[in-house]
Amino acid sequence: MLNRPRPLVLVVLALLLVAGLLVPVFGGTYAVKLTTRIIIFAIFVLSLDLLIGITGLVSFGHAAFFGLGAYALYFVSSDAEPSNALIAFPAGMLLAGFAALAIGAVSVLTRGFYFIMVTLAFAQMMFSLFFDTDIAGGSDGAYIYIKPVVSLAGFTLLDLEDRNVFFYLCLALLVAVYVVLLALTRSPFGRVLQGIRWNEGRLSALGFNTYVYKLMSFVIAGAFGGLAGVLYATIDGFVAPELFNWHQSGIAIMMVVLGGVGTLFGPILGTLSFSLVEEILKTESYVGPIAANWSLALGVLLIAAVLGAPRGIAGWLEGKRAAAPAETAPPLPVARRTRERHTGTGKTIETEGLSRAFGGLIAVDDVTLQLAPNKVHGIIGPNGAGKTTLINLLSGALRATSGTIKLDGDDITGLPQHAVARRGLGRSYQRTNIILPFTTRENCLIAAQARHPEALRFSTRRYAKEEEAQAAYALDAVGLSARADTMASHLSHGEQRQLEIAMLMASGAKLLILDEPLGGMGPEETGRVTALLRDLSADHTVILVEHDMDAIFAVADTLTVLVEGRLLAHGSPQDIRRDPAVRQAYLGRFGESEVVAS
Repeated sequence: MLNRPRPLVLVVLALLLVAGLLVPVFGGTYAVKLTTRIIIFAIFVLSLDLLIGITGLVSFGHAAFFGLGAYALYFVSSDAEPSNALIAFPAGMLLAGFAALAIGAVSVLTRGFYFIMVTLAFAQMMFSLFFDTDIAGGSDGAYIYIKPVVSLAGFTLLDLEDRNVFFYLCLALLVAVYVVLLALTRSPFGRVLQGIRWNEGRLSALGFNTYVYKLMSFVIAGAFGGLAGVLYATIDGFVAPELFNWHQSGIAIMMVVLGGVGTLFGPILGTLSFSLVEEILKTESYVGPIAANWSLALGVLLIAAVLGAPRGIAGWLEGKRAAAPAETAPPLPVARRTRERHTGTGKTIETEGLSRAFGGLIAVDDVTLQLAPNKVHGIIGPNGAGKTTLINLLSGALRATSGTIKLDGDDITGLPQHAVARRGLGRSYQRTNIILPFTTRENCLIAAQARHPEALRFSTRRYAKEEEAQAAYALDAVGLSARADTMASHLSHGEQRQLEIAMLMASGAKLLILDEPLGGMGPEETGRVTALLRDLSADHTVILVEHDMDAIFAVADTLTVLVEGRLLAHGSPQDIRRDPAVRQAYLGRFGESEVVAS
């Protein structure tokens, strides 16, 4: 998760705040106006970092909300009397926020390059709307002749025509926005946003509706972008369609990268550095003939900065964080869970006529199964038999072409993955699927949060004790308590597999689908995990897909054999060993002895 700023960073931020407070005292009119612009743009860049650095959404259309905020001030202003900033500023945030809701509803359906293109397209559409029509002067722009005031009950509290007053107001708003976004990222809501950035698939499989979370992040960032736009229009007293142009978003992205993506304080440093260097390069008295080609010089400096400090100014200030020790702590014994929790609460899952076709290829063909609760059910079959497709159908990762799936009697056919997970079904993957930049404990905490995944959950107190207890319980059960504060990326392969199972336990899932959990493990790790699976079946239903025949025959209560997408056999391990059809299907693949050996 987002690391706490190191002491050096806090000192730098404190010094910058003190320096900012002194600008109106020792600086002239030009210095105050330049610093005000930098502060306003820092708010804009901060809002963009919520998208790029925290949620992992690279938007090239963020200028749309900056421009709408600015135009909102024009719409609520008049030529007769000043508008009230207590109305005008929230109006800019609301207009930008509602626009972000409409744009985001479409944009967050896409990912990666497509998300970039869609957001860019919306911003350019906004530019065209204000450029090609007569709205607010069209391509010529429009003036705001009377700047707003902060008034209450008819009394003017702050006159924003005074540059110093407006400067301090902008500085206070920058501090407020930073504190709000910092608190947001440290809340349960922010924890999910950071999880989405690193592993959206895992969050969805835990039960989080990632679409809603991304949309909310988009709206919050848009609203704060609108606030920056209102402030920008106040200082200039002029609005123009160029505020929507893509290069505004591009510059903001450069500032985020220069300062340090995902740090929040980094974009402030990036905005300050970029703006000051640009101002210096434009001034001939400082750089001489270079000023004639300042943009070229700026480009060279930016390239050098990115190459010299890939993690940005913030990363350079923080330095390299200590890595976890290479030696892995000895795992605690498995199955230390108290017997009171063994309540026989596993779920039943059944399918009828379940099929999935990819064009002309039928990957799962008319599979009818009923898997009883509180047992370990193994699914085996040759490569390409349809095992992974089947569990993707059961977990909601794929939609069935035909047939039904029922979980504890409830029809879950066609439900999205997060909705299936919310009903108590958890799954692992062939490749370890955890959140690598989080610690072991943080992985389990976000899984425990899936029990109460309300999108608007900003308080860290509600459910906190319950979630911490569930995370500790799950880590103890799989033997990772001693590694709770280790980064997940520093765990061994076997420990990462154990962590994935712990996350499913912490999430409250009562039906666990484990896709090759023993893959890549040594004999000791395999023995530990198979013992855990037997213990889990006391209060979970476990569906196990595995190629280790010895392990799956030893641990499973029932076995299901798939061949070419069809159900070949289903029964106890002893029945499957003796089944001639199974022996025939495996001959030449694993060898008869591996299938029939007791």
